[in-house]
Amino acid sequence: MTSETSPPRPAATVPSPCVGVCSIDRETRFCLGCYRSMEEIAHWSRYDDARRLEVIEALRQRQTEAGENRRRMTKRRRMAGSTEQGTT
Repeated sequence: MTSETSPPRPAATVPSPCVGVCSIDRETRFCLGCYRSMEEIAHWSRYDDARRLEVIEALRQRQTEAGENRRRMTKRRRMAGSTEQGTT
């Protein structure tokens, strides 16, 4: 009797864009830290490098469209900024 198993997948070399700010924006439905959708986050470990690079490019486009060069401002930084503005 032979067992049917899929061949092992090569290790992916494109790292996750996760920055540990895991919160989904209610309007855009993208993570506030990495700009991935819930589906992209859930399936990241199953994507091959080609698909991961496609997602990374999409993240860059989302960041550009949002008017930011890198990451969204974290809640802590937003709160710190509003506190500073309130004291002047």
